[in-house]
Amino acid sequence: MADPKVIVFTCNWNAYSGLEAAGVGHLEYPASVHPLKVICLGQISPGVILKALEKGADGVLLLSCPPGECHYQFGNRRAEELFKEARDMATLLGYRDAQLKLDWVAAGEGEAFAEKVRAFVLGLNGKRD
Repeated sequence: MADPKVIVFTCNWNAYSGLEAAGVGHLEYPASVHPLKVICLGQISPGVILKALEKGADGVLLLSCPPGECHYQFGNRRAEELFKEARDMATLLGYRDAQLKLDWVAAGEGEAFAEKVRAFVLGLNGKRD
């Protein structure tokens, strides 16, 4: 079975720094993962998250700054609120909980970035219909 297509939204700061560190460290994650950098996850709408699923992504992973480390101070708290809204709407639309996840990555944590992505993809593989 091919790896599921996954969109990973990363904030511009800590999570993207983790992505860069993963690249520098030649850390692997599936090629079916497509990272998208946004300035702050607290600034995207639930509709953007759901649009990724509508357009064919098997899963959407949001990687944000850890609590207390947000560059904008409020972004990760707002990202939690947006995630809950998106998850509730996704459930109403028939998507499974495993298809949508919010997690945190500290700046420069390449191994954490790669591991969270791999674990998310594994969770989708294990729960596919």
